[in-house]
Amino acid sequence: MKSTKTTNNNTATPFPSPLSYEPTSVLDPRATSSPASALSATTADPCNIIQPSNPLDESDALSWLLYEKDNLSPPLKPYHHNFTDDLLDPFQPQITSFTHEYNHLELLIQASHLIDTGDLQSAHQFLARLNQYFPSPSGVPIHRAAFYFKEALLSALSLHDRPAESPLSAVEVVCRINAQRLFADLSPIPRFASFAANQSILEALDTIGQPPPSIHVIDFDLGLGGQWSSFSQAVAARSCLARLVPPAIRLTAVVQNRTPETTLAAENLCDFAQSLGLRFSVDIVCVAGIGFHALGRIQLIQGEPVAVVLSPAKVCIKSSGTDTYKLLQHFLQIAVPRVVVLLDTDCFNPTSLSQSVASGLEFYGSLIESVEAAAASTGMGEEAVRRVEWGIFRPKISEVVGSWCGQSEPFHEMLAGSRLTPVGFSQNVVAQAEWLVRGASIDGYQVARRDASLVLSWHGKDLVVTSAWRS
Repeated sequence: MKSTKTTNNNTATPFPSPLSYEPTSVLDPRATSSPASALSATTADPCNIIQPSNPLDESDALSWLLYEKDNLSPPLKPYHHNFTDDLLDPFQPQITSFTHEYNHLELLIQASHLIDTGDLQSAHQFLARLNQYFPSPSGVPIHRAAFYFKEALLSALSLHDRPAESPLSAVEVVCRINAQRLFADLSPIPRFASFAANQSILEALDTIGQPPPSIHVIDFDLGLGGQWSSFSQAVAARSCLARLVPPAIRLTAVVQNRTPETTLAAENLCDFAQSLGLRFSVDIVCVAGIGFHALGRIQLIQGEPVAVVLSPAKVCIKSSGTDTYKLLQHFLQIAVPRVVVLLDTDCFNPTSLSQSVASGLEFYGSLIESVEAAAASTGMGEEAVRRVEWGIFRPKISEVVGSWCGQSEPFHEMLAGSRLTPVGFSQNVVAQAEWLVRGASIDGYQVARRDASLVLSWHGKDLVVTSAWRS
């Protein structure tokens, strides 16, 4: 566990506004004391990524995130097709006759259906045939999404024949970090997700007068840690404005396995928080092998307020066995969190692998299309889109396919069973979220309240749905 020392806030430089969200700033390998990061910073960029130009001074982080661009090209018309409504019978002859443009997409769904039913040999034949239609990630966005799903399904079928995947190399980690930074420039999703989750946590942990000595955040989707750099900024800013000593932040990251990405994120977050005058520590809990029984290793301190961030997709990835929901529900009842933030960045809740693929084609087709439109309007080009697809969307699609857990109970019901109730977002939060999204380089994004959730959509297609739950 790595923590930082407390510094005197009276001598600290002015903190940025709590609205200054930089989801990827903490991941800049040139702005950390981490030896691994310093090594990466001294070498040439292995990904050869075209860095986006910053039209404003770096000290004005809010303006950098929210600047508006003129003379924008109109967004592409998104393609929507409900594949789940017209799944074909895999044993009917018409499945092999490609009479219209999207029959090969339906064939992909049928291959996943055969995997659902255990007919792996036929599924492999279906997927092998699709190689002629999706030989590479090219063509329109939904076809590129289909290529990634096809590869993920083939990989899942041959899993027993392959050795365990080796951890990412230092070069691959840097490439993924750069892809995340490009994604933050091309899409408002990272900013919106960070803001919605952080605002819910800050409001729930906000107390009258002196803040608690420490707060405990439990994150089931650490990723590269960008959200918590924004959270650290907000905590530091609020404490500075109130002339109060900021609380220490304990972050517990629930991960499948410890990876170089996880280690780098933890080191950089501690370094970044230290630069803000915060005491910050990261504890990593691995669930590989024993599943959510590992949640018993999380250290809970009596009287310390707890916040939990859950991602449905990540919980499925980390699950092991059919007791996942019961174990998670039991942990929430023991931890008694002040708030649980449900952050859904996949926006589809399938009941089978075939429905997961069908919904995923629509979702990732729209997501790739939005990034492609943004790259065209900003002049960042196809190379930037390819980096984002390969570094972010491809591994996420692989996780969707390889770790589908067949959840039998909706997350909302599980949280309700933990004696938690949803709390809506105020109009002020909605207005601030809309302000953040207005910085997008293309039109079509919309923020709306739906029941107790806050939703970000693009041309009517949900991209992020977040809700907050309290006891």
